[in-house]
Order: sequence, then structure tokens, then C-alpha cells
Amino acid sequence: MKRYIPLFVVIILVLSAIGIARANPVWATILTASRQSAVQPSTGVNSSGLYAPLLARVTVTGNGIYNVGGVCTVEINYKVSDLQTLADAEVPIAESKLVPFSGDGHLLFPGCHFVHYKKNVIVNPLNTDDGTAKVCFGASPYVIMSVYYYLDTPTSGSRVWIPLPATLEDQGRLVCAPAQYTGVYMPVAKYIEKPGQNQTTFSEFFPGGLGGSVLPPPPIITITQSGTYTVGGICLVTSKYFIPGLADNIAVEFPTKHYTEDTHTVSSDAVDGIFYFPGCHIIHYRDQKIKDEMTNTEGDWKICFAAIPDKTMTIYYYRDDLTNINPPWTALVTTTKDGLSCADPVDFSAVYAPVGK
Repeated sequence: MKRYIPLFVVIILVLSAIGIARANPVWATILTASRQSAVQPSTGVNSSGLYAPLLARVTVTGNGIYNVGGVCTVEINYKVSDLQTLADAEVPIAESKLVPFSGDGHLLFPGCHFVHYKKNVIVNPLNTDDGTAKVCFGASPYVIMSVYYYLDTPTSGSRVWIPLPATLEDQGRLVCAPAQYTGVYMPVAKYIEKPGQNQTTFSEFFPGGLGGSVLPPPPIITITQSGTYTVGGICLVTSKYFIPGLADNIAVEFPTKHYTEDTHTVSSDAVDGIFYFPGCHIIHYRDQKIKDEMTNTEGDWKICFAAIPDKTMTIYYYRDDLTNINPPWTALVTTTKDGLSCADPVDFSAVYAPVGK
């Protein structure tokens, strides 16, 4: 019998994210009302701030504050035209792990990656006469926070983490720094131990099961425009809409009696495979009506999960449009690269989950 192992981890965290372990941790923080009111609508943060989709990749062409995958915010102020910034939550973080860090404290993976353009040409740094960029991460009251970065393409030598002048904002709930360079930015934390206090250890997971230092990735989202979205930290879904009137509802799907193998409700042809739950449940809509299957003339969808080290990964699905469950689990063509296992196309309204063997 195949084994089912729960995978209660954030996709960003599986890729060697480092968090802080404490009795009462306060690391992942929700944007305050003042910050939320300034966030651009295109970032998908609604009035509640909790269940709006978070774009993991954002193309910035205008001034404002943009939430990037729940990991950071970037505040852009362009002073001239023909500027653009590509911002993404750094998933995967394989490259950053290779950059040696000798700073004071511990890197808190993941970070955010910014590429600045002027007239469609990469600039490094963004000239302050042309515009300014500021990055903010969630801050913890239990540590001294700072921000480091490394350049995508150093002018000489190898990549190295460089400290930035960082300030605490929003009553100490955010740590912010200038982000003029094209490169990767990441928060750093340092504990000051009191005499007699046990040495603090660092966990591979953010405390409290929260992922993303600015806003926890929501477990249920509704998307109405093309983009790449993180869903509960479990999966990344990329949608490309070719026609109007499309939407998707995506939710983290935990194992239930409806599809564990023990009930034989949903059979599987996975041989010697281990299902890594939870998965993600995608419901496709056209003109506000559920569609069991989409066509390639309507759009294109891709889903990614964190790849399990030393496993051959395959993404499986079974069809479930909220009214009918259609077994079995069926394998999708899956590619694994840079710590992510992805399947494309994802045309069915269905439950998707990764299998490793």
C-alpha cells in the first residue's frame, strides 16, 4: 500500500527557508491598515488583507506599494518616464544559498528579487534622480533586524551579501531599506541573549506555520487576471487568460476520507510513490460558471510544488468540480528544476498533489 505523508510546509520554506524558533514568536506580520490602504489594487490585497491572491511576480510600471508574494513589499517612486521594475518573491532560493554570508546575524529566507529597467535596458543601480525603490520585510520584536542584498551581476569578483542602511517602520513591525540595485534582498536577524538564557536555535520553518514575512500566503484565493500566485504556501499557480470572463478559485486541499487510499474512493496508479499532502484544489470558471475542463483557446495553467530532495517527483490529479468526484489519481507530465516540480497544462477542475518516489 502506498504511504501518505502530510506535508504541512510552505513552498517557500521547503526550499530551505530559515525562520526563528521561539516560545512566542512574532515574525510573519500582517500589513497594517495604513500600509494596506496604499497597496495598489493590482497586487491583489483586498480590504481584509487575508484572502486576496498574492502575486509572486509583479511588473511595476507606476508609483505605489506592491506586495510581492507575501514575502516583502516594494515601494516605488518614479520621477521620470520609461522606467519599470520586475519584482518577484525569490522562489526557489537555490542561488542565494550559494552566496557566502559573513554578516552579523542569520539570513531569513526567502527574500525578494528586483530588476530595474530604464527604456527596456537593465540599470544597476536605479539612479535616484530617476526614481527610488524601498523594500520592507516583517520585523520581530525579539531580534535586531537588518537587510542585506547581493548584486545579480557584480562588476568585479563574486557575489557577496552587502548590508544596507535599514530602519524600523510601522511601529517596529517592518524593517525597510533602499532597493536601488538589481539583485536579491533579504532580511537578517540577530538575537541578543540575556545572561542565563538558553542559546536560541533557528528552525527551517517560519514560526507558527506562517510563510512570508509581510503577509501569510492565503489558503483560499480567487484570481481574475493572468499571473503567478502563491496559494497557502503549498503551491504556485500560473494562469494565462486568452479570453475575458475567466476566473479560478484555488484552495489548499488537505487529505480527507474522500480521497485517502484507505477508503478506495479515489484509486491511484502511483507505483511505490508517496503522496505529499496537502495539495491544491483548482476550480475553473467561465462567465461565473464552473467548467470541468478548459481548452487551450481559453487559457493556459501551470501548477508547481516544492520538489522533495532525492525524490523523483510527479504531480497527480483527480477531477472534482465540487459536484462530482471522478477517479483515479492520474499522472501529469512533470518537470523539476531549481527546486520546483511543475505540471502544464492544468486544464481540469481538480485536486492536484505531488508524488515522490
